[in-house]
Amino acid sequence: MSPRLVLVVAIVAVPLLVYPIVSVTGGGPRFPTRGECVHAPVDGQPVDVVWGRYDDPRDAAESRDRVVGVGFIGTEVLPDGCGRWKVVLEDVPGLEVGRELVEEAERVDLHPTLEFASGG
Repeated sequence: MSPRLVLVVAIVAVPLLVYPIVSVTGGGPRFPTRGECVHAPVDGQPVDVVWGRYDDPRDAAESRDRVVGVGFIGTEVLPDGCGRWKVVLEDVPGLEVGRELVEEAERVDLHPTLEFASGG
């Protein structure tokens, strides 16, 4: 077999053999779990006020409309990176302001959580 043919066979065969082995042993690409999409807030850093996560973007839009309807302007529906949709008010200046927003929300029977700002 010519050296050129050996090289061509190696270029084609090696990835075909190595990729399945690496994937089976856990070294292949990994996607985040839903729990890994939620990051705890950090004092002194911006936070996101998350009103909820939904599988269906229409459900998320309905939730956003309710949240905006009671005055939390700027709330959006965004993908969370883990296959769900989150209703979120992004980049609130810090934990203190975030906690004040949570208190206001609870007065109108909404129960958001605070997360580390995603920077979206």
